[in-house]
Amino acid sequence: MEIQRIDSYTDPRFPREVLYQHGAFLVDGAPWSFRVISDHEAEVTGEGLTRETLAEAAEDFRFYAQHITTFYNEAGACLLELPPVERREVEIDLLQPSQFSVDREKCAAVGHFIHTAADIVVPVTTLEDGSLCVLDGHTRLYEAWRRGITTAMVIDVPGWEGIAGFAAEARKRGIYHIRDMAFYSPEEQKEKWHDWCDAYFAAQQEAE
Repeated sequence: MEIQRIDSYTDPRFPREVLYQHGAFLVDGAPWSFRVISDHEAEVTGEGLTRETLAEAAEDFRFYAQHITTFYNEAGACLLELPPVERREVEIDLLQPSQFSVDREKCAAVGHFIHTAADIVVPVTTLEDGSLCVLDGHTRLYEAWRRGITTAMVIDVPGWEGIAGFAAEARKRGIYHIRDMAFYSPEEQKEKWHDWCDAYFAAQQEAE
């Protein structure tokens, strides 16, 4: 099964709500929509949707949304239910970023579904100095901070090997809190963050 995540916010094949939630996927070329309906549930629609095909596609979706563990079809039938994921509430100001900036266009998109701390569930890992480092969800956290939300829900997960290096690079730039990240246009974000990441990984490969 070939699964591709859609990052655009304007793809006519998907409802705008699903695009804002980053729940748009192509499964063997067919549009599938994962619409988040609660803090642990999603409704799934798509050609060829069955319990068996969903089990595989949900793994890709949950790479970005581990807290979603129950999936229904349009008729409300439960197709997949996984063990619940433990989460806890922490102050956003205590979270160490592992990136340097956010895209203001993406902030506007996620802002459509951010209203309280319960709407923000992000994976974090504990660094050697005991600080909590964000692995994913910087845009949601930054938009929450901009809206005056002071806490978020986090999931504790193991960090990948290079995350400490990214956190160290962030700190070199004076980025110790979500509020310290730069707020860029999509073009600036590509140049200053995505292109930097490409160069960073290329240098790491050469060193090996």
